[in-house]
Amino acid sequence: MHEMHEEAPATPNVSSPTYWSERYRRGDTPWDLGTETPAFIALVERIDFPKPTEQWRPAVVVPGCGYGHDALMLARRGYEVTAVDFAPEPLEYLEQTARLAGLELRTLCCSVFDLPSTHPNAFDVALEYTCYCAIDPAQRQDYATALAAIIKPNGIVAGLFFPFDDETERSGPPFSVREDEIRAQFEHAGFVLLSSELPIESHPSRAGRERLMLFRKLL
Repeated sequence: MHEMHEEAPATPNVSSPTYWSERYRRGDTPWDLGTETPAFIALVERIDFPKPTEQWRPAVVVPGCGYGHDALMLARRGYEVTAVDFAPEPLEYLEQTARLAGLELRTLCCSVFDLPSTHPNAFDVALEYTCYCAIDPAQRQDYATALAAIIKPNGIVAGLFFPFDDETERSGPPFSVREDEIRAQFEHAGFVLLSSELPIESHPSRAGRERLMLFRKLL
């Protein structure tokens, strides 16, 4: 008599845009909170965060933007926003929402790993949230390196890294994250850590499971 073994669930191909498109078409998007990120709203209001002026609009890239709630928030505040996603479905929603609201922003449907060749040293700020935890963990160093390539010298990566727990380590995306690993990867890519803190303004479902880390690109 043969023993019956329960088959392990197939590992999702998170490096394929088809995987993400299918999830958007099914409405299977638990990472989408349906609103702007509270921690980022508080961040852009801080005195030390780059602010648009009459002479300068900081260029901000939002990799893995999804439906673009934070991209819209930045556009409303006068930033020059480029929203990037692997899947076209959320970008179509974002473009329509921005158009109806009379907001100016740019969308790019591509892999973030393609950006260094098309947008070198192009942005003052990268706003990272749920992209780092969605990609294949084996590509995280490459991701930090890609951000270093598209950020201007002295530019900033504002990352709200999530989730800080062990439950999602094997069942992602999202794949679990570690502070020491994030810091090592970004420092290896040419950034210096400015701050790392548990944000007071977390969404209730993610309170205590995310950390706001700011990095500055060295010259």
